[in-house]
Amino acid sequence: MRIIYLLIICVCPFLLFASELEWQAEFRYRLMQDRSTSNSENTISEFSTYSQMRSRIFFKLVNGPVSINMQLQDSRILGNSINSPGVTSEDQTKATFHQVYLNTHNILKRNWSMQIGRFQLPLGQQRLFSKNNWNNIGRSFEGFLTYRKSQKTNLRLFYLINNESYDRLDNDLYDQTINGFYFDFNLQQIPPFIGSNIEVYGFRTGLAEDRDGLLVQNYHRTTYGSRIYTTFLFFTFEAEAALQTGRITGGQVDAFLSAVNFGVKLDFLPFINFISIGNEFISGDDESTRSIEGFAKPFGARHKWHGYYDYSAHKSFKDNYHVGLKEWNVKSKLSGLMGMNLNVNYHNFSDAVNGSKFGDELNFILSRKLLFGGEWSLGYVLYWDGSDNPLDFSYLMISFIL
Repeated sequence: MRIIYLLIICVCPFLLFASELEWQAEFRYRLMQDRSTSNSENTISEFSTYSQMRSRIFFKLVNGPVSINMQLQDSRILGNSINSPGVTSEDQTKATFHQVYLNTHNILKRNWSMQIGRFQLPLGQQRLFSKNNWNNIGRSFEGFLTYRKSQKTNLRLFYLINNESYDRLDNDLYDQTINGFYFDFNLQQIPPFIGSNIEVYGFRTGLAEDRDGLLVQNYHRTTYGSRIYTTFLFFTFEAEAALQTGRITGGQVDAFLSAVNFGVKLDFLPFINFISIGNEFISGDDESTRSIEGFAKPFGARHKWHGYYDYSAHKSFKDNYHVGLKEWNVKSKLSGLMGMNLNVNYHNFSDAVNGSKFGDELNFILSRKLLFGGEWSLGYVLYWDGSDNPLDFSYLMISFIL
């Protein structure tokens, strides 16, 4: 209730000064069923079913070139004891601001914009910076963003603060920060390159290492990369590559990421709209070498590129100490099935150091638009990890944006 009072206090003064108010509401419900398998003499499979719900309301208060943006979010697992369902106790799941920031446009009449506060920062295809929209909470950053956007280009400069250590050490060198740039160049209006886009980026991550509860030294990790997307007739091509260097506790970082995807648009066929084949590579750390070759992407999307099943061996790449990932995938999109779309995706996973196979994954995602801004999707996922029976995961999701 206090957060609602705070929201009213923030919104009302702008209404009194005749600011323009824009708003948007989002609701998402997801029912998930997972099966866990224990390795023993007899394989035991049990099903676990649970429901997630996420509600968001977004307010944008505009007065000339200045706007204040606030997104309030409630994220919960239905029936969780901290929600106090069915009892006369206070709900411990509190609504929080997923985003709250000030945005100013046309600074110095140079078409520059600036953003300060807490905000989402999806960049490119979100391999390195993502919203993590599949997650029931999502991802937000805090800091500063300035950008200049034209018809063909978009240059973004950012300074993000992930851990401010002022309460422990009066020295900015020990803060955990990210500063960098992301540049988009749109070639869609140049005849030979219609539908093409080039992106170049670089960022530096400050790492304050914690040793015995004390921040004893500061390290940095630097990432530079580029991405290109182009079309020719009914073919599509996407390629992204990034290098990562720097120094962390274990030594010198020398890591690499790459992605190559070829696609074919098949709109002229009755049911199949699109099919693609791709390779995703994340370098892993070979412990026999002196350098650390694991590529860290702690803020990148996972389900968007690496399947829906959270298999522990290749679930996360938050630091440089992992065996990496070598993935081949084939994806297809079918439509015209009684107004529904069907995505069928196959993934083959192995580690990037020794080539040892993790497993294979097959996804079936059925979706359809609903009236009044709604959409539902039904997913069924199979994962073969070498055991006799595949692991499976399924979900039903309903969402509305008003």
